[in-house]
Amino acid sequence: VRGGGGWHGQGWLGSGKWNVVKTEMDKAGVCCCCGEKLVCIDIDPNETEDFASSLSSLACKKEKKANFSQFQEWLQRNGPFDAVVDGANVGLVNTHTFNARQLNNVVSQLQQMSPSKKLPLVILHRSRVQGGPADNPNIKRSLEKWRNAGALYATPPGSNDDWYWLYAAVSCKCLLVTNDEMRDHLFQLLGNSIFPRWKEKHQVKMTVSRDGLALHMPPPYSIVIQESEEGSWHIPTVAGDDLETPRQWLCATRSTRTTSKKGTVRPPLSQLFSAR
Repeated sequence: VRGGGGWHGQGWLGSGKWNVVKTEMDKAGVCCCCGEKLVCIDIDPNETEDFASSLSSLACKKEKKANFSQFQEWLQRNGPFDAVVDGANVGLVNTHTFNARQLNNVVSQLQQMSPSKKLPLVILHRSRVQGGPADNPNIKRSLEKWRNAGALYATPPGSNDDWYWLYAAVSCKCLLVTNDEMRDHLFQLLGNSIFPRWKEKHQVKMTVSRDGLALHMPPPYSIVIQESEEGSWHIPTVAGDDLETPRQWLCATRSTRTTSKKGTVRPPLSQLFSAR
């Protein structure tokens, strides 16, 4: 499939008027309207390597005082990991004070979900692993367990832990658990078109409600305009990050489909939107 998926060159199969309706995808990426399944567009391995290299270069420059290379060496000794956890972010979801028990629950869930049953890597600032709440016996026990397993890295004073958890997730090619939208100036420095695609495929978000804690895995399909094998088109209409509301799509099909590509003409995408 050209471009890694989502485009099949069918020349807009069919005849007659386009039928454009609003729809949703189920958890597997199957359209509730036409029954076609969306695909996951792969990221070229070379692109991932280039992204990791540029990220490493930027982090070393920005974290010169903290000696980021020490973390890289530590990661080589202790990695790879199946998941990386932005500890501060996870511990502060739905609360104004750091909730170490919440963080511990996420770590436990990830370990149970991991095929290798290996602990995820927890990134925390040093101030959160020494003194204060960290002296609580239960919290201290968890921190020691992670530290002894080589699954806890405490970032030094004055450092920005964003560089650490992002670099670890990219270099380990694993999941990243954080609700951080990654939109501030730090991530803009990356200036890389691969970053949004990488984020879509690797970021795990979490919600906390009366029903408990829930981890929201990346969708098994790419949220981009896609053409199905049968010639129908799907266009995402919402680019938000609301985990509670299903994403809306437009499903565009023709009433009569054909397997012939002769004489077909591809109209502009604007025609789809005007057909709403």
